[in-house]
Amino acid sequence: MTLKQTSLVGVLLAVACTSVRPVQPAEYIPQHNPEVVWVTYTDNSFVPVAKPTVTGDTLKGTWAGLSEPVTIPFNQIQVVQAKMPNGKKTALLVGVVSLSVAGVAYTMATAGNSGSATFNGCNSTKGTANTTCCDGIKPGEKDNSYNC
Repeated sequence: MTLKQTSLVGVLLAVACTSVRPVQPAEYIPQHNPEVVWVTYTDNSFVPVAKPTVTGDTLKGTWAGLSEPVTIPFNQIQVVQAKMPNGKKTALLVGVVSLSVAGVAYTMATAGNSGSATFNGCNSTKGTANTTCCDGIKPGEKDNSYNC
């Protein structure tokens, strides 16, 4: 596997193996230091908060995309969501990639073998009337053992 392919697999694993899920901000943010969390206020408005921190009962950070400071008391928060590992997606991705690699390997291993067959140690082309081996017989000679 080349470096480019390895990098692509790494990116796929990083993207496919996470899900955005609700978290407890007071515990999750200090332990995992996420780049961004998504906050839904009690009035159902929504804000992405970059570089979140927790100070007492308040979530602080920067409004992602606007670079404006954000300070949100926990009592105004309905839910906080963050990217978290997803084992089911990881298993599915590993299975799909494994089957794909196996399929490509099988196809490469059997490529070029579809048009020939072996008969008595001789190669012949499928679909011809004579599937026996007549190699080594000069034009005009006849070898009755192979019906040449």
